[in-house]
Amino acid sequence: MRSALRVAAGAAALVVAALTAPAPAHAEGVFVEVNPSTIQAGFQVAIRASCGDALNNAKVHSEAFGTVTVEPVNVYLIAAATVPEHKKAGGYNVKLTCPSRQTATTTLWVVNHDSPQHGPNTGGGGLAGDNGATLIGAGATAMGLGLGVLLLSRRRGRSPLTPA
Repeated sequence: MRSALRVAAGAAALVVAALTAPAPAHAEGVFVEVNPSTIQAGFQVAIRASCGDALNNAKVHSEAFGTVTVEPVNVYLIAAATVPEHKKAGGYNVKLTCPSRQTATTTLWVVNHDSPQHGPNTGGGGLAGDNGATLIGAGATAMGLGLGVLLLSRRRGRSPLTPA
């Protein structure tokens, strides 16, 4: 019984230690993020960073887009960069260098694929290009038939809901 209590107490101590342990570098105030983290070559990525304060410009470098200066906007350092269309697919390090020489790194994933010229093949496509005219016509026909059945049943003197 005592060993079970010791194991439970040890497990509880580990949980408390894990929950109160210091957070990674992001919490120390130095970080860099790219959004989106996966992007097609030829498009622009947003960069958000912090050097612990948002008072001074800093540099962000990546083989994906070169070097850009992130500038203070409110409480973050912000910039945008365009990945050239000819950039090869793969993961590229994005490195923030603060004026204090502190650094942070993240990864930007670049993909290269041709954009489809038409929508995905999801079935027969019988209504494609019809702009819903067939569906509207079918709905109007169904309503007309329902109205006709209602009128015929009233002529006969009984309700369509009453069993024969």
